Amino acid sequence: MTTKDECSPIIEKALSQNRSSLLIDEAQRVCEFHQIPTPKHYVVSTVKEAVKKASEVGYPVVLKIISPQIIHKTDFDGVILNVANERELAIQYEKLISGVKSREPSAAIRGVLVEKMMPPSTEVIVGGIRDKQFGPSVMFGIGGIFAEAYDDVTFRIAPIDRIDALNMIHEVRGARILEGMRGRTPLDLDAVTNILASVSNLMCEHDAISQLDLNPVILYPDGACAVDSRIILVEGV
Repeated sequence: MTTKDECSPIIEKALSQNRSSLLIDEAQRVCEFHQIPTPKHYVVSTVKEAVKKASEVGYPVVLKIISPQIIHKTDFDGVILNVANERELAIQYEKLISGVKSREPSAAIRGVLVEKMMPPSTEVIVGGIRDKQFGPSVMFGIGGIFAEAYDDVTFRIAPIDRIDALNMIHEVRGARILEGMRGRTPLDLDAVTNILASVSNLMCEHDAISQLDLNPVILYPDGACAVDSRIILVEGV
């Protein structure tokens, strides 16, 4: 089975429900089918389930609301980070649900994502966009505090290969941060190269995807992880 065969039912289901975006768990499944690493996670609907799955994921964990009405989760208090233990999880789970209902009473809550809290490291941004003139394109930039300070991004028209992806990484002004400047351990550029190539393939395979945001992608000396993903669908498909 191809990645297109695996992902198309997820996208078609969202379109059939007149949704403009994939739910967070759907977006993560699409990424995983395209070999884009994401944190270990489970979808739950009760505190009891959350406690059980958090023990399997391993603390600390992140809680994220799953709702078709809430795309930007942080705007609606829909994300709680760094939940350290079972007692705190029970409290924060109820806080998450009540907070979202207070901010957006009409939101349909489809569940909660219990996700492994990844260790901090250097953050980058990877994205895809479907331009009316140029078609699918891939974006790469430095994330975290550097994103706001430097607006340090570069673009390529898809499809791209690994050489194109590596050139994109070296084009941004913050590339030296990734390469290990001033004695710091170099980060895994091969992992980012693979993610960029995977995003290119994803955007070229699925015409119904208008925009893909992996922000942030946390980059380590050995590997990388897209800790948040957002997929917007083309209107009227």
